[in-house]
Amino acid sequence: MPPIEISQFESLAASLTPQSVAIAGGDREGDLLLYQELREKPYVRQCILVGDAADVHQEAERLGFTVPDEDVVGTESQEETAARILELAQANRADVVQKGNISTPILNRQLVRMRTRDTMSLATVFQAGCFRDGAPMIMTDAGVSAILNYSRMVGLINNSVEIARAALKIERPKVALLAGNEKPMAALPSTLLARDLAAADWRDAVVYGPLSFDLAVDPASVEMKRETLPADSPLYGVAGMADILVNPTLDAANIMYKMLMRMVATDQARMACVTVGIKAPYVISSRSDPARSKIDSIALACIYADHLHKQAARASAPGPLGAVEKSRRILTINPGSTSTKLALFENNERLKDFEVPRAHQSGLRGEAFDAEVDRYVAEIEEFVGEHASSIDAVVGRGGFLNRRNRRIEGGVYRVCQVRDGRVEVDEEIVQSLRDRPEMDHASNLGIPVAARLAADWGVPAFTVDPVVVDELQPEARLSGYAPLERRSTGHALSIRAAARKAAASVGKPLEKCRFVVAHLGGGISVSAVSGGRIVDVAIALLGEGPFTPQRAGTLPQNELIDLCYDGRFSRDELKQELTKRAGLISYLGTDSMPEIEQRIDAGDADAQAALSAMIYQIAKEVGAMSVAAGGPLDGLILTGGLARCERVVRGLKQRVGQLAHVLVYPESLEMEAMAAGALAVLEGREQAKVYHGDAAGEPSPCGSSG
Repeated sequence: MPPIEISQFESLAASLTPQSVAIAGGDREGDLLLYQELREKPYVRQCILVGDAADVHQEAERLGFTVPDEDVVGTESQEETAARILELAQANRADVVQKGNISTPILNRQLVRMRTRDTMSLATVFQAGCFRDGAPMIMTDAGVSAILNYSRMVGLINNSVEIARAALKIERPKVALLAGNEKPMAALPSTLLARDLAAADWRDAVVYGPLSFDLAVDPASVEMKRETLPADSPLYGVAGMADILVNPTLDAANIMYKMLMRMVATDQARMACVTVGIKAPYVISSRSDPARSKIDSIALACIYADHLHKQAARASAPGPLGAVEKSRRILTINPGSTSTKLALFENNERLKDFEVPRAHQSGLRGEAFDAEVDRYVAEIEEFVGEHASSIDAVVGRGGFLNRRNRRIEGGVYRVCQVRDGRVEVDEEIVQSLRDRPEMDHASNLGIPVAARLAADWGVPAFTVDPVVVDELQPEARLSGYAPLERRSTGHALSIRAAARKAAASVGKPLEKCRFVVAHLGGGISVSAVSGGRIVDVAIALLGEGPFTPQRAGTLPQNELIDLCYDGRFSRDELKQELTKRAGLISYLGTDSMPEIEQRIDAGDADAQAALSAMIYQIAKEVGAMSVAAGGPLDGLILTGGLARCERVVRGLKQRVGQLAHVLVYPESLEMEAMAAGALAVLEGREQAKVYHGDAAGEPSPCGSSG
């Protein structure tokens, strides 16, 4: 079947479910004329004009027609227009968004909030007789992606492949990764990136690179250069017949786009564009775009919107009857300073959340610690109630296990195993936190509480990636003073979970990725992840790195030594001072981000300076960890509670966005990571490790039964 041509977009769209189109800033002549044309199209259910209502009606009257009130959403500013467009899309009243008389940055700031994937991109469908005899092709990305690293390029490819399949009906499109030369060479980094992308596993496309433009689109050029090209190369699966052209930079794509625009203006080409990666396909048109291209683009967007709706419907439909996957229920436990969070999972699906309000009591050891565990267990069992009988495993957050001068690998550790119907508790891992933890912390209760619950319920218990996981590369261990060795302490569970999610999004195994992960919360860890391991980390918990809402981070050594000996603090008091009353709270008297933002909005210069300094220090550490990760990064990851603060995320993107694509995971990933680790052991896909001897981290001999 030949691919769908641009001239067929309108007829294809008309054969599908009609869509609603919202024009943002639809109050100028061009917008009104487009509205008048669209409301006659069979593929448009409704066209909504969002902008100054008086201007809309006045301009329509001048043009000789009327606009019914139900087609107008009145606003008083461009900011309000953008906000209402977002509301319409999120409420499913706008299936397609068309940019009208509104600033592109103002509209984009709202639309980015409904992105559905890590990469948004502009897919340009074009046809020109001088390229592949006028066959329809897709070019990307001329307008959205300024930084093109591995992860962003994967997103561009996937977005364009989706358009090729949904609109052009090309089942397995051929993708050319363009570069200045078809041979990988260090002097042209784009050729090396293309080579790595081509080596990935692509199910829905044939991907090859690097390819020069002529080799991608011109069979004659392929024949002319055949003698210099490698024989039996996968190059020949794409060269001369590419369906998709992926440019190495936004500059290159934009130049190609502007060239195509001139060809369209002189009737030498035809073109349609849509922005992919958000809930409602988005058409960005300029006033200079030909009217034909605007209609073609909206028809393309309607086709794609129909595809998205059908995709969502398939995802929500019940699966076919047949073999049922064995169901396992897992309870995860995460003690905090003011409450303990619990989550009940069925395999990887979160069923229910609980929160037990209980403040952490510091400094407990031995029998006092046991009594505190008893209180936690009693309250948790009361909250869990009737669900207890269905639980197959318990996972407790891993605390400050005593490493005893050894290094603890990441992974799943056994806390209890069931053998011959009896629960056997790994007393060594429990006693480490009861009697000799490295540091006092609420997370130390996770493993002992999980062990008690597992014993009561007759099920196994685990912990995943405790905070003392130490995988530092050798050069990261030297502190600069021989008696003191740098040791890794950080949000290992959150960091590895975020890295694993990012690896899936870029389409590479975690073991082949390089990331910098910043866990941003009351405590802040900035880590280098390479080859699946946390090879360096800076944590502001009596360590180093940026200050946080509560903690000090790196301090000037001379002044710190003076502080230790000036008589104001005992040893324990100074630790409390630097971990509970430092950071933002020491400058502003509060660590509440909503309060700090309110003060900034009210013009508080001190609040602005303190928050800006924290963002600066985080960014500085991200830069250092990008070096520690080694080589080009696959992404910068922001996760944790502060990743929900737009002011913090925006500030960090401005400072470090040029290093790599920034991935933001504001949701907590820790509970899911704990459940996934336990499930992997229960299903026999992974062996639980044991905490004992001089080699913490060796696999458990009992394997999946642990």
